[in-house]
Amino acid sequence: MCPGVCKDRLADAFDRFGRVPIEKRKAMVLPDHSAFRTTEDPFWSAGGLLHDGGGRVLLIRHVAGSGWGDAWVTPGGRLEEGETTVDGLRREVREEVGLDALEPILTRILQQTFSDGTRVAHGYFAQFVARASSGVPRRGPDVREARWFESLPPDLVFREDYLVDFQRFVAAATF
Repeated sequence: MCPGVCKDRLADAFDRFGRVPIEKRKAMVLPDHSAFRTTEDPFWSAGGLLHDGGGRVLLIRHVAGSGWGDAWVTPGGRLEEGETTVDGLRREVREEVGLDALEPILTRILQQTFSDGTRVAHGYFAQFVARASSGVPRRGPDVREARWFESLPPDLVFREDYLVDFQRFVAAATF
């Protein structure tokens, strides 16, 4: 179970989606990773698989300096002060790919610890699956590439976190 501050910050998600798995993750990241560009401790973020209803997911590559290198990531990012997890997901998807995230489903919360070998940053990530409002993404200023995939590419960051979501909600999508 999350500590009290997690419960308070994610109360909207718990109210809307019920209790979801909360999993711990530790990751080594590059020194320029975005986790080190905040004073919020822990930081809060939301994102996840955005699908087209036909079995494809939209993934992005950020411009240089995001800390993910050349790997694919799901749309998402940090929550703003007072923002709910669902509102944060929707805002980030609009900013990064110009689409609306419809019918979001919260699948898990990740309690994250990032380290570059010298520094450590802690955060929570609300992982969603949502349907895209359109099949035509418009890249935001921090996105250098957005592409639809019929399967999860091997260089998707935290690919293993999305395998079950992809099989359960995306590959089986008929809506």
